[in-house]
Amino acid sequence: MKHKILYVLIACILVLSACGGNDSNEQSKSESSSSDASYHRIISLMPSNTEILYELGSKDDIIGVSTVDDYPKDVKNKDQFDAMELNKEALLKAKPDLILAHESQKSTAGETLKSVEDSGVKVVYIKDAQSIDEMYQTFNQVGKVTGKEKESKALVEETKSNINKVIDSVPENDQGQSVFMEVSSEPEIYTSGKGTFFNDMLKQLKAENSFSNLDSWQKVSKEDIIRKDPDVLVSTSGMSQKEYKDVIDKRGGFDQIKAVKNDHIEAVNGDQISRPGPRIDDGLKALRDAIYD
Repeated sequence: MKHKILYVLIACILVLSACGGNDSNEQSKSESSSSDASYHRIISLMPSNTEILYELGSKDDIIGVSTVDDYPKDVKNKDQFDAMELNKEALLKAKPDLILAHESQKSTAGETLKSVEDSGVKVVYIKDAQSIDEMYQTFNQVGKVTGKEKESKALVEETKSNINKVIDSVPENDQGQSVFMEVSSEPEIYTSGKGTFFNDMLKQLKAENSFSNLDSWQKVSKEDIIRKDPDVLVSTSGMSQKEYKDVIDKRGGFDQIKAVKNDHIEAVNGDQISRPGPRIDDGLKALRDAIYD
């Protein structure tokens, strides 16, 4: 689990740092072109994209996934590729006709994927969603390139409906609580600032990100957290609630934080809330329950 969280964190930092210098022409060429072809040998290099493909009915067209893919269970029967260290020969040996890459991989594996593309394989970079609205765009982007536009539109509508139900269930009297999202606990503490998917989820749930003054994913100190004095501490790093409480108990000065005084120390499934995909309504429910229950 720690490996998967680290992978997501690195991917997010890389894509955000690269966004400023990339021109839109290159992006549109590889990302938004609609396909007249039918793809039946797809490699998906990001778990959220894999889950979208499954929901669109492309299960049997997927031949490979990343090493951190774990949902649905069927992905374990697919070939696996280390998305952080892609190998051209291994990719070509699988004989894919389409590779769905993540936007961050332009920085980490751009040369390898360009070489694979030059060998005749279609490579499409899926947008890095930093909000729920942007997530809907990725549904449609995947649907467009795979010829599943009707299915992707239906998936967007279904997901919107499910998310709206969660938002409507947020208790009015408790809204506005300050929440610290602990994305990584060791060796250093990382949290999510503004411009991140987690920040948007908190906004949707009428809660306040205690570090919304920061941009992107940032390292913070214990002293920084104490000064923010959040109402809720939420770990997304893969540890249980008990394990997270044990970690917090060992941090000097944390006994003065409101969240600790009120025993509002929570842990949620990091995969469920960090993947901008079809299960995000379940992730939003889990985060709602962590904040308001």
